[in-house]
Amino acid sequence: MNFRKYFEIGNGSVPIVLSCAHGGYKKPKIIPNKLKGIVIPDRNTYFIAKAIIQGLKAKNVKIYYILSKIHRSKIDFNRPPRAVVAFNQSSKLANNIHEAYHDIIKKFTQKCVSLYNRCLIIDFHGFTKPNNEYPDIIFGNIFGNALQINNNFKEKNSNDYWGLSHLSREFFKYFTLDTGLGITDFNLAYSGGYIIHQFYRKNKINATQLEVAKYIRLNNELSNRFINAFVSAIINCIKK
Repeated sequence: MNFRKYFEIGNGSVPIVLSCAHGGYKKPKIIPNKLKGIVIPDRNTYFIAKAIIQGLKAKNVKIYYILSKIHRSKIDFNRPPRAVVAFNQSSKLANNIHEAYHDIIKKFTQKCVSLYNRCLIIDFHGFTKPNNEYPDIIFGNIFGNALQINNNFKEKNSNDYWGLSHLSREFFKYFTLDTGLGITDFNLAYSGGYIIHQFYRKNKINATQLEVAKYIRLNNELSNRFINAFVSAIINCIKK
């Protein structure tokens, strides 16, 4: 089956994998609606992810990526396949599409580890701040358990994780953050979903869920700041 009509997929030349699971807009009638669960997409994440990919290509950097084109009312790729909130369990097609999304992520990560001996997975999402005390951006890495690679290999207990430190450093120039490394009043609900849990304590892999506030995603100026910061972080991340 050709899944290209359901996903936007690209191979990379650096060990970075970008996933965008909740930004899809297509509602094929052949896929039945979910019976339960959140049906609202993470607005603009799909288009911001595409802008990040293009921004990196302009710098001659190609990352691996998979972006869902399917609306969240049809399939939620960040939920386990046996859950009724993932998709309508009567649909074999929905199950196959969900399985394919995760197979592609695994294939990309395995390829990165094989070629580069490391991999950074960024699962891009959005949330709505319930109040101003919440940070603008929340990282979800199962409180550090999905992070195994440090920038300084001699300091294994350091919180200076490869990828996370580069992203947080750039985002902090413009936004408030929660790195997700310790339990806070803000990050319990965003500590990492099904996608990140597939990489719990996986050797040579760093995985983080990236939750970005809605007001940033809906504002062109702020979105561009976020995109430029993301691109700069990745450029710095892959420098030897």
